[in-house]
Amino acid sequence: MGRCVKTLSDAPKAEVETLAAVLTAEQVAGSFGIGRRTFYSMMAHDEEIAARHKRGKAKAIGVIAQGLINKAR
Repeated sequence: MGRCVKTLSDAPKAEVETLAAVLTAEQVAGSFGIGRRTFYSMMAHDEEIAARHKRGKAKAIGVIAQGLINKAR
């Protein structure tokens, strides 16, 4: 029998998106007091956490890309 899968409550799930914009997955995990592997396991079992993480990363990439485009102009 496998281990029990940990999850986050609603407030920390919302925080994942904010943190993911500026931190690595390992750093996000550390901010919640869990390991990187546990965080990846949580994302694999909870689509909301994974989606918020992806959205946070995408927002950061968008901001950086926009800044580069503006500088190029």
